Amino acid sequence: MKNFKSLFAFDRKQQRGIFVLMLLLIVVLAGFFYVKKMPKEALILKDTAAYQSKVDALVAAQQRKKDTIYPFNPNYITDYRGYQLGLNVEEIDRLHRFRESGTFINSKNEFQQVTQVSDQWLDSIAPYFKFPDWVTNPKRSYANENTTAKDRKVVAKDINVASQEELQKVYGIGPALSSRILQERERLKGFIDLSQVRGVYGLTDSTMMQLKKYFHVTPRSGFLKIALNTATEEELLSIPYFDDYVVEKLVEQRTLRDGFKSWDKVMLTSRFPKEKLALIQLYLTLD
Repeated sequence: MKNFKSLFAFDRKQQRGIFVLMLLLIVVLAGFFYVKKMPKEALILKDTAAYQSKVDALVAAQQRKKDTIYPFNPNYITDYRGYQLGLNVEEIDRLHRFRESGTFINSKNEFQQVTQVSDQWLDSIAPYFKFPDWVTNPKRSYANENTTAKDRKVVAKDINVASQEELQKVYGIGPALSSRILQERERLKGFIDLSQVRGVYGLTDSTMMQLKKYFHVTPRSGFLKIALNTATEEELLSIPYFDDYVVEKLVEQRTLRDGFKSWDKVMLTSRFPKEKLALIQLYLTLD
């Protein structure tokens, strides 16, 4: 019993501390109950109609921008454009294969026959098809009254003397693409075959088909292919698709093999640009 009473024996400082602690506890509990019993005011929202209308306007504008489809010629649908319009890979491939034959689609029904798109897709997208006027208005005269369609032939021009403005007359060639074509022509010191133009970045197969209708390549006067087995290093360096390393290795392999007998052996040369073999053969011969 004596030991139990000793648990409650405090000196004056301890008693004052306990008193202050209890006082603080009472104050905290009183504040808690006071706040809890305070009436809660309803949350009052100010008029947000003006702000909401602005938000709705921005959302609508963004939606219109996203869904807007401008009139276009379906003959020139690219892979990316076809993906945007909802065409699948097979439908796009059918369109490209048809266009590679050199023929054109001139109606929405013909587009469906070629691509096999669904009626639902055709009904939603076909209103944006834009065919040339000579297709939509065949009775209209676009040239001299005495001139027939067969008489209106495109006069092809040598692309090595074509200006940037003349290049841009080809459907699908704009300022940027025409500038790159001229830069490639300058780098090659003139095209010797129209196939060299196809390597220009951004030039699609369909645009290349159009370009062939307007331009050709006239071989340079005095141009002769270089004999690979007897050419000097300087002559090989004149070929735009070779660099110093390739020329060095070609000469080295030519010596080891006592001359190249086939192009298969040539392509075994270290870092030989195999993907450009057809273009290189425009400049080189094994004879």
